[in-house]
Amino acid sequence: MTKDSEGSESQVADSLEADIGLRLRKLRKSRNLTISELAARGGVSAGAISQIERNLSNPTVRILEQLRVVLNVPLTAFLDSEEYDPPGAEHYVRRLQDRPGFHVGKRGIAKELLSPKGDHQLQFMMIDIPPQIRSDEVLTGQGEKAGLVIEGELTLEIEGNTTILYPGDSFQFKSSLRHNVFNHTHSGAKVLWIMHIQPENHL
Repeated sequence: MTKDSEGSESQVADSLEADIGLRLRKLRKSRNLTISELAARGGVSAGAISQIERNLSNPTVRILEQLRVVLNVPLTAFLDSEEYDPPGAEHYVRRLQDRPGFHVGKRGIAKELLSPKGDHQLQFMMIDIPPQIRSDEVLTGQGEKAGLVIEGELTLEIEGNTTILYPGDSFQFKSSLRHNVFNHTHSGAKVLWIMHIQPENHL
């Protein structure tokens, strides 16, 4: 995927950068869908899908969620390099060295998937938010979101109300509420992010 700044590039240097564009194109073609057909069904512009498939732009998690619902695949299908299903207890584990990393949107936010491979209702990931950056196009729907600030400070906004979070602070709210997080400082911030969500219908 593209990198928006040297800082955001270094944040996921130790993870496996996912080739989302290649996997999206393979999934779409395996279902005999044109870009226009996938766009119409997923509520995403054809131009955006074309840009993603050519790795010219970084999709938001919201866009990936809309596309994965149409393609009937788990979110990990865009991120994992193979479909190998490890045996035994390893099936439920995501090893540190196997975390797929990806950048979302145009603002340099970097994410690492922590959930193991497969289709899970609960997803959790590590998110690096650069200085002075606000999350955008957040995924909403029925369910809940939660998090734990690992490094730095963040402003959490829910339904127009704000509060500042410090390392060790945690939060949880219904994902149908209007929300975003903002790194109001001049240093990077890291948050453990957890969500259980059923996306709204964008068709």
